[in-house]
Amino acid sequence: MRLNRPATPQYAWGLGYLLLAGTALGWGLNFPILKLGLENSPPLLFTSLRMALGTVTMFLIAAAMGILRWPARGDWPVLFSVGVLQNMAFISLVTVGLQFLPAGRAAILAYTTPIWVVPAAALFLGERFTRPRAIGVGLGMAGLMVILNPLSLTWDKPDVLLGAGLIMLGTLVWTAGLIHVRRHHWHGEVLSLIPWQLLISVLVLTPIALLVEDPGEIIWDTTFLWPLLFSGTVASGLCVAAQVAAIRSLPAVSLSLSSAAVPAVGLLSAAWFLGERPSQTDIVGFVLIATGILVVGLADRRQAARTRAAAASESSRA
Repeated sequence: MRLNRPATPQYAWGLGYLLLAGTALGWGLNFPILKLGLENSPPLLFTSLRMALGTVTMFLIAAAMGILRWPARGDWPVLFSVGVLQNMAFISLVTVGLQFLPAGRAAILAYTTPIWVVPAAALFLGERFTRPRAIGVGLGMAGLMVILNPLSLTWDKPDVLLGAGLIMLGTLVWTAGLIHVRRHHWHGEVLSLIPWQLLISVLVLTPIALLVEDPGEIIWDTTFLWPLLFSGTVASGLCVAAQVAAIRSLPAVSLSLSSAAVPAVGLLSAAWFLGERPSQTDIVGFVLIATGILVVGLADRRQAARTRAAAASESSRA
């Protein structure tokens, strides 16, 4: 009797890493570009306009691929969760916080989410909090302590703490949305659902932005329009689609490379576009956080390999 063994994943390495490099470049560049855009617009209105452009871009991509569908009823609760938590709340909090921080430092703090996911998944999903994962979390926390230690902060600018706090709150909100997603079994094609997630975020955020901010403060010139176009179509549209495609093309550990690469691009591009000079604490903190993210990613890879091996062994015994 011939046994059916679990299929070995077939990865498209070249395409996957090309997509991953594109997302890291696009999302990393977006931090200094956002900073430039915020010079001509209130943050929530900028975010609302940006996400509206991202929504149009994602609907066009899904339609061009022939996968645009009305979501299944079972997917709507998570669509709202992702739309409100991972899209609207996270991006809004990061954008508001970016007003008070250097773009490079904001990029580092915004991409600490993989560190928070580990204890959250252990607490709410029952995932194992293994020693390698604990080491990764510890490195990430050490990096945060280096960046936010009292001796490195300019206390004559208290808004710096406010900006850092808003961005860290955004990462926790993103983590909450991710835990909800991990519990959910999708009924539809993930890429076809992203436009609806973005649309929900726009519909929720726009009235809030109009209530608390004045559209008359927007300066409609090229120094506002090109950052808006980049943040909307590239960062909120094309990069999202590329990330989903990369998830299909590469093992999960490779996505940790993206979480570590985006802040690196953010630091370099902020120095290039804005003339920022990252402090020694920013650099040391980034190295610790990036190392922690990679350690967590490698631990997840080993765990996934052991799970596949156990499933294969069970199948052979059957």
